[in-house]
This record gives sequence, structure tokens and C-alpha cells, in this order.
Amino acid sequence: MQFNSLEFLIFLPVIAILYFALPHKYRWGLLLAASCFFFGFFYYSSFDPLKETPFFKYDPAKNKPVIYYIILTLSIISVILVNYFVAIIIDRAKTAGSGRAKLYLVIGIIYTLLLLFVFKYFNFFSQTVSDIALFLDLRYPPRILKILVPVGISYYTFQSISYLVDVYRGTMKPERHLGILSLYILFFPKIVAGPIERPQKLIKQFYEEHQFDYKQVMDGLKLMAWGFFQKIVIADRAAIVANDVFSNPKGFLGIYLIIASLCFIFQVFCDFAGYSNIAIGTAQIFGIKLTQNFKRPYLSPSIPELWRRWHITLIAWFRDYVYIPLGGNRVAQLRWQFNIFTIFFLSGIWHGANWTFIIWASLNGFYSLASIWTKNIRRKLVTLTGLSKVPRLHNVLKIVNTFLLFTFAGIFFRADKTSDGFYIITNLFSGFGGLIQTLMTMNVDTIKAYIVIQNKTTFLGFAKPAFLPEMITLALAIMVHGTIEIIQEVKKQSMREMISQKPWYVQIALYYCLLFSIVFLGMSGQQFLYFVF
Repeated sequence: MQFNSLEFLIFLPVIAILYFALPHKYRWGLLLAASCFFFGFFYYSSFDPLKETPFFKYDPAKNKPVIYYIILTLSIISVILVNYFVAIIIDRAKTAGSGRAKLYLVIGIIYTLLLLFVFKYFNFFSQTVSDIALFLDLRYPPRILKILVPVGISYYTFQSISYLVDVYRGTMKPERHLGILSLYILFFPKIVAGPIERPQKLIKQFYEEHQFDYKQVMDGLKLMAWGFFQKIVIADRAAIVANDVFSNPKGFLGIYLIIASLCFIFQVFCDFAGYSNIAIGTAQIFGIKLTQNFKRPYLSPSIPELWRRWHITLIAWFRDYVYIPLGGNRVAQLRWQFNIFTIFFLSGIWHGANWTFIIWASLNGFYSLASIWTKNIRRKLVTLTGLSKVPRLHNVLKIVNTFLLFTFAGIFFRADKTSDGFYIITNLFSGFGGLIQTLMTMNVDTIKAYIVIQNKTTFLGFAKPAFLPEMITLALAIMVHGTIEIIQEVKKQSMREMISQKPWYVQIALYYCLLFSIVFLGMSGQQFLYFVF
């Protein structure tokens, strides 16, 4: 079950009605059952193990081999049980003054990471070792496991680790209610793609009694509507262009590689931010507050600032559980810079078992280090060019520069393989000379040759007759989205809060326009991009 599905639009109101109809003491059970149903339905409806060569034997006559779902179910149950018992053992060891608490912590973390490695990284590791062996003229055939990666494993792995670490640190007591701990891991709005919640914040909310609050529910629905606009109006439309070009980059001139790269950078933001807004809005209906995951990152004046606004809960997790334990910025300068790059490198590995993600993250890490290395030089240049006297222009230029750098790195994030990424960045301006000459001479036939690809029924993913209106729709939707982001950035206030201060008829008109665009301009059916992580 996905957020952008008819099943979810039926599932959510049913669960919400039951939730507020039940006494408080039974609500955790309803949410846990709903989360298990959501998770199971998502798997069964979204993935077919028969598309892969299975690691386990099965009956080919069966469309859905039960063994796969049993294994995936047991994997997440084992994580919950290990977290439950290991946390209690850690607490007892610390209370007794035993020095074994850290050992138990390490065991719990290793088990969780081992599952993540087997499901998500084993094939990448095996293939990499095989490639190195081949380079050294050694024989090492890669061992490949053809098994499904549990959806959301990267998210609940991090939440499990933070729970054990926080118990070890003494910032929270171990949760003795197995059902509540299970709900912390499985809570359906955030199980598939976050936000990555801290146990102290989320677990206590399951114990609190939440009364039906009309304003709170409506605010949640409004945030969900905005998330749907981001996803099905912008992201899914931009994905069509990005998918068509990135699937065969050598078949397109530089101008289309640039267009596809820009489309992807808006796709990935609106897709993931849209998911996060739907998840936060859904939880808000039940009176549960999830953490904001995006804060207008494309309006950031620097790469470090962008990353403080992008996937906020992931970056905060790396900061608290990796960066600070490594010493943070309280160490020698070289070690500090090593710590910064380590965080980016690990974020690349977290996103997926592919060198494209590692290159993408490393580029962003290099940008951040370069901002440190060139700080004094940039300051002098600003003074020499007179930009210090026009701070608004200077800020706009920094925002544009940051956006372009992030877009450039994003080419590797989207590329199917590293060779495609390198081909795209080395051919971004191919054919520009002919294009400029064509535009200057206004040769209609030659212009058509640039905007029409022969022997194809589609152009940049759209049917040729639909291409122009679809691209205009996409451009206008991005402009509307960008304008709203800028207004929120300037006002330091959410659009929902600003709209709530307007007369009722203005509110109705604005939200009617939002719903109209979702219903009539939305493109349904595409999976959320971050489900694969």
C-alpha cells in the first residue's frame, strides 16, 4: 500500500475513525495492527519475488512464494526482539555497575547492521571484491544473493541503533511494553521512508491520550494535500523526463541532459519531501508529531546549509551517533575535516549499494570541505567585486551556485551506473554550438531537428502531441512551488499558518485550487523514490 493509492485513501479514514472511537488503552494495539497490515499489504502488492532468481527453492506455480514473506517478516521481528531484550540487559548491567553494558550494546548493534549488510550490501561487497580480484588477475566469482531487500530496512535499522545507544547513554529507560516498542519501529506513516524518529520523542506520544481535534486533523490533511501536490503533480511528471534521458543518455544532446538533470533534482526533492509531508500529516491526524524532514533546502546559500535542511532526521542521526562520537569539531582541523567527509561518505553508502551514490555523497563532502578551504579567498573576492555592498544579490548568487553544485552531484545520484554519470557530465554542452547557431538563424527545419527525435513516438518521455502542454504544466508547477517556498523563507512562517490568517473565502479558494491541481493535473501510479533505500 502506497500513500498515492486508492487503498490508502480508504485505509486512513477507517483507521482514524476506529482510533478515536476506541478507549485510549486499546489505541496502541490498533495502530500496531494497522502498521502491520500497511507493511504487509505494501510488500504483497508492490513486489513479486518471482521476478528475481530466488535464493530459496519454491514452487513456480505459486505467484507469491510464501517463504520470502516469512523471511522478511522474521527479519523485522528479530530486530524488534533483539532491541527489546538487549536494551533491558544493557540497563541491568549499568544498574549493577557491570562493565559489560558496552559489550551488549555492540552485540545489539552488530546484529542489526548484519541484517542490513546481508539484505542490502552483500551483493555490492561481493561484486566489488570480485572486480578487485579480476584487476589483480585473481579468480573470485561473485556470490550473489537474489533476495528482496526489506522495504524501510535502512530506516528501522537506524531507529533501532538510536534506541539501544540512548538506553546505554542513560537518556531513556528501556521500553518494557513490547507492543509499544514494536509500534515505535513499525508505525505506518514513517516505516517505509522515515522520518527517522528518536525513541524519546515518539514512544512517549504512544502513551499520551490524544483527543479528536478538528483543527489538528484539518492541518494534517492540508499538509498531506501539499505533499500529494509535490509528489503527483511535480515529482511524477518530472520523473518521466528524467527516466527517459537517464535510461539512455547517449541518445540525447547536451541540452536534454541538462533538462533531465534539472527535472531529476526537482523530482527527488518533491518526491521525498512530498512523502515526508504526507507522513507527518498522517501522523498529525492521530495527534502524533513527527519531525520535519525538509526545510526549503534549495534556498540554502551553501552546501553545508543545504544539508542541514535536507533529510534533516538522517543528517541529525549521523551527527549525534557518528559525527559527535568521532569528536565532531572539537578535534584538530584535519581530524574535523575527516569527520565531515566521513558523514557524507556514510550517507552515500546508506542510500544504496552502488558506486554512483558514493560518488554523489563524496562530491557533496568535497563541496563542504572546499567551502572551508576557500573561506578567506571567497571573503576577499566578495569585497573586491563589491558584492558585500549588495547583500541580497550576493545571497541570491550563493543560492544559485549551491543549487547548481547540488544538481551537478545529483547526476551521479540518478545515473544507472558510473559510466553513465561520467558520460553525462562530459557531454552537458554537446551540440550547443549548433543550437546557438540555429537559434540565431531561426532556421525552422533545423530547430525542429533539435526538438523532435526521429523514429520515436515520445519526446522526453511524453507522447509528442502531449509534450508541450506537459512541460508547460511542469514548469508552472515548479514556479508555483518555488514561489511558495520563497514566501515561507522570507516570512519564516508555514504557508498553512499564513493562509489560516486570511478570510474564510480566500482559504477555501486556495485549497480548492490545490485539490483541483491534484485531481486534474496529478499523475498517479509511480512509486515513491526513497522506497528503494
